[in-house]
Amino acid sequence: MSPAAGAGAGHALRDAAALTAALTRGGPLIPVLRSYEQEMIASGFAAVRASAANGARVLGQAPLPAG
Repeated sequence: MSPAAGAGAGHALRDAAALTAALTRGGPLIPVLRSYEQEMIASGFAAVRASAANGARVLGQAPLPAG
């Protein structure tokens, strides 16, 4: 993540809260972790793209390649 606006720290806290919620709902561990991981991957990639765009806009960082 770009350091722009502290996005990485905020996303890490959201990930921790989502993992805590997934684990406290109960159920078999491996399927619970798989479900959490799928959610984390989707939101994580979106957050990295948004952070990179903010870094390019605010800090003049090179943008991520399209793809």
